[in-house]
Amino acid sequence: MVSTSDEKSGLGLSDGVVSELATFWEVLPGHEDELRGATERFASTLSAVDRDKNLHTGLRDQRHVIFDNGTRLMWATTFENDWDPYFDDFVQIGIEHFLDWLEHTRQWTHVSEWLKESGGRANFRLDNPDLEAQMKRSVPGLKAIVQSVQSPATGYFNNLREYTMPEIVKGQRVNAAFQRVLDNPAAEEALAHPVLKPLLDEAAD
Repeated sequence: MVSTSDEKSGLGLSDGVVSELATFWEVLPGHEDELRGATERFASTLSAVDRDKNLHTGLRDQRHVIFDNGTRLMWATTFENDWDPYFDDFVQIGIEHFLDWLEHTRQWTHVSEWLKESGGRANFRLDNPDLEAQMKRSVPGLKAIVQSVQSPATGYFNNLREYTMPEIVKGQRVNAAFQRVLDNPAAEEALAHPVLKPLLDEAAD
């Protein structure tokens, strides 16, 4: 079966506002431990990024899994924005963080060729004043490499498919603010108004 690219999800599937990406890479012999460390650093880098910035990219979650006795790697992610802007924004955490784990895969041959054609690592430094233009010129090549090892899901389900992460986070903030109001004795009279009954019913659950 030949997969066709979709504006929303690329080559993957979507459920509501969420799309999936699952890629499978071959691990270079003897590189399992180095790869494991690199994927741990990658996750730590994302954890350190300001949450609002991650929300802007549309990133929902991501994970690396080394399997088949250390010979293969899965990199999977789910996201909310359309495929092209999602990938473009996501890699702007820094190409170096991607290269850190990619260089332990057999696909590194293609990545290194792409990197050479793009002018080398220095062109992707975050302090490069031409970085945005460089990304527009070069990221499609990296995107093509990623999609070349992608296996689209045959079925995909997301239990929170109706809601984006910004909506979920805002809902949590609104709920926390409302709970503070409920705990304030000065709000008792206002909360007795019938128009607020639906809110109080929800808060009682």
